[in-house]
Amino acid sequence: MSVKLNHYWSIIPGMNEEYLKFIIKKFIPGVNDLGLHTVAVWSVLIGSVSEIVFENASGDLEVIEKALKSEKYKYLKQKLFKYVKDYKTKVLINTGRTDSYTMDIRKDTIKFNQSWDVQSHKKDEYDEFLSNEYFPVLADLGVEVAGEWEILIGGGPGIICEGRVSDINNLISNLQSKKFQDAKRKLKQNVENYHSRILTFHVQKIKGYKSASYEVVNV
Repeated sequence: MSVKLNHYWSIIPGMNEEYLKFIIKKFIPGVNDLGLHTVAVWSVLIGSVSEIVFENASGDLEVIEKALKSEKYKYLKQKLFKYVKDYKTKVLINTGRTDSYTMDIRKDTIKFNQSWDVQSHKKDEYDEFLSNEYFPVLADLGVEVAGEWEILIGGGPGIICEGRVSDINNLISNLQSKKFQDAKRKLKQNVENYHSRILTFHVQKIKGYKSASYEVVNV
């Protein structure tokens, strides 16, 4: 089962250079050593959420729990606080509705994430609509649903629908289309607290011959 630990923060003004050095040289290697594989770090282009989303993934919830309790993680987090503010985390588990999640992400990927709470009395209708109508509409519009995630620990709406696209211009155009707007309207009959956001790479994983490294994409 795929499990994610997402970190959210904003960079303290004037600390960009020191922050990036710490993230690349200390924080990413440190959390990776704890078994929290760093998938990518994202910058929020559009949407109401923290400036940065740092994405870790694991195949085991116990690995994340052990890492969060470790002295090394506590040390790294305290050092991180020198450079960032408004820090928070969320632990997410894959609902299993889709099996397309991968930690290997194309260089041109843009994320279109949606979040919501399912209305408890509409659970059956929600399940049927999402699988049979909403996800197919997203696919027709070029949005690959990489995963549907339930927030196990952390605030905010309880479900995150992670979408990936390769062309932001097409994404914007498709989000304005009648097809998407009609589908979203139907979705909102089954959910509440709907939000969406568009993210682009801040730090990207680069695969080398023998190992992966990370480089800053968007300062």
